[in-house]
Amino acid sequence: MPVKTLFFLILFTPLHALAMSCWMTSGADINFGNMVAGEAASASTKVKFSCQADYGTTQYVNVCLSSTDTPPFQMMSVGDDQGKQYTLLFRIFSATDRAQELSLPTSGNLMQQTLVAASNTTVSGSFPLIATLPGGQSQLPARSYFKYNMDLRIAWHSASSQGTLKSCQDGSADGEQIQGSSRAEATLTDGCFIQRVTPLNFGTLTSSATLSASRSTATLTARCPAGTAFSLGLSTGAHASGNQRQVCNNAGQCLRYGLWQDASATQSWGDQSSGSTMNVSNEQGGTQSYSIYGVVPAQPLTGTGEFSDDVVVTLTY
Repeated sequence: MPVKTLFFLILFTPLHALAMSCWMTSGADINFGNMVAGEAASASTKVKFSCQADYGTTQYVNVCLSSTDTPPFQMMSVGDDQGKQYTLLFRIFSATDRAQELSLPTSGNLMQQTLVAASNTTVSGSFPLIATLPGGQSQLPARSYFKYNMDLRIAWHSASSQGTLKSCQDGSADGEQIQGSSRAEATLTDGCFIQRVTPLNFGTLTSSATLSASRSTATLTARCPAGTAFSLGLSTGAHASGNQRQVCNNAGQCLRYGLWQDASATQSWGDQSSGSTMNVSNEQGGTQSYSIYGVVPAQPLTGTGEFSDDVVVTLTY
């Protein structure tokens, strides 16, 4: 009689490592601060992310950053008395390659970071960014402008070897995450500001050097709205003798000096009390720079050490 037996068919297939997963840990936080309408500005920020490799071989991963919106991006103002809102435009670029602008996944020029993760490890990275506010938006009213919940997208490709790792540039991905934690803000004002004043440094003076006049310049930078007339005043300083400015050392020994509006030192620069302020009519608006001309006239050297003075700059409009 026939003999029957049972056998088991067992198939073995290779186990594949589980997929890489990535996520955004913090979005871009962009703050342009206070500025005058029409002025260009920039702000640094970054997007941070982490990736997890599950059990298996070491994984290479390309992380890709893009936006769900088409640039330029829009910040909106709070509404005026009639509820009307205004739009302030800005753009975002890679801080390491300004030719890469944050844009849609299909732009073909995505920002990319490459990381390596061993089995069952988490690796982290970031995209350093520069946000820019183009100049020329001078018709906007003084308001606070915001963009909340800005949606950015990270996507990724992973592979067990770097040679087979896909680039970000085709817009495809093994996985993606969209997060709305990024934000931008700026405040436009009708007011004027002193942005900065560089030091006025006469360098090292010797007894022979003081036999003739020593000269130096500083730069005063101010911001005002277009068409604003204003004046810039300089005080007589902390060590003045009457109206004569002086730089002094710790021993109270001093040297006379003067501040002038012109390189030939014919038009003195003082404050409103002296009637010698610099009067400006800024038709274009935005940031403007002005030279302060300093002169130490020929005089006996009274001492040694560091001679200094503090001068108050006043902008009146």
